[in-house]
Amino acid sequence: MAKKSVLALMILLFLLLVACSNKDADKTAEKDPEEGFTREEIPVDEQEQIGYSIWTTYWDIENLTGEIEAIKDRIDNICYFAAYFNKDKQPFIPKETMESFEKVKKLYGSMGYRSYLTFVNDLILEDNTSSLKDVDLLYTLFETDRSMDDHIQDILRMTMEEGFDGIEIDYEAIKEDMVLWQLFVEFVEKLYGAAAEKDVLVRVLLEPNAPLDVIEFPEGPEYVMMCYNLHGQGSRPGPKANRRFLEDLIKKTGILSDKVNFALATGGFDFDSNGSARSVTEKQAVELLALFDKTPERDEESQALYFDYIDNGGVEHWVWYADSETIRFWIDIVQQEGDHDISLWRLGGNLNLKSIK
Repeated sequence: MAKKSVLALMILLFLLLVACSNKDADKTAEKDPEEGFTREEIPVDEQEQIGYSIWTTYWDIENLTGEIEAIKDRIDNICYFAAYFNKDKQPFIPKETMESFEKVKKLYGSMGYRSYLTFVNDLILEDNTSSLKDVDLLYTLFETDRSMDDHIQDILRMTMEEGFDGIEIDYEAIKEDMVLWQLFVEFVEKLYGAAAEKDVLVRVLLEPNAPLDVIEFPEGPEYVMMCYNLHGQGSRPGPKANRRFLEDLIKKTGILSDKVNFALATGGFDFDSNGSARSVTEKQAVELLALFDKTPERDEESQALYFDYIDNGGVEHWVWYADSETIRFWIDIVQQEGDHDISLWRLGGNLNLKSIK
């Protein structure tokens, strides 16, 4: 009797094992309809990959294609920085911006990247010097309903004639000027309405000090929060972002009804004891390391790298910059707070974009 019970138990176990095996086989055989391979074969990292928006700049296009190549399968949007304003306060596109746009279209047209033309409130003055982030220019553009409407038609026309998919607005330094903020919000609402009629996309960049709790921003555009103003020109040495800074910005943008895109910055700053700070790319920072025989340390709160050196004139410097590990750390903080899109400022001088994520 005992032998029969043991035999029955063995048969039951065998049948259970066969059933589980068949179930796993069915699961493994489930094909991803788009990729042509089984879902079980997709590495976890690849299942969770982020699509990036990236910026090119008109002053640094030397390694443009090499850096795009490093992350070409991860790019959703390319923003071409920038169109700005001549001495007559009319927007124009530098030839370098169009050269990079045409080059990317030729090499990567099949990838389907969406293209945005970025408009900035930088102004060329009568003496051919520049006024960056010119607030008076914005007042001129928004002075009357007619001037605002004309400006909207100008940037729509330029964007469409040159073949861009969308407009990106990067009008900065409004700070605490609530009158100008109200005009800016009116401009954004009108721009989005006019662009939507012509199937033109709209992105709007916001600085960390944007008064989101006071001003109601219109629904529709994609809002991009700049997450790289913690330290820089006019501040003491430090990283462009750290955990607390990012978490505070994520919380602050929760008031916006639409999904927010978070912009993270590559490179860093070289601060000196004379009180100035100049922007450096990762490549330039590494060159300084070699020149002055330094080894960087990594800051715990930001995961940025930093080092100091004394130049040939006896001036002390402190360099803070981001590498791929820093960017991965910042991205993880943003992603832990929600399924947010990421933008990278900017292409140029990055040594290992491929390993970001």
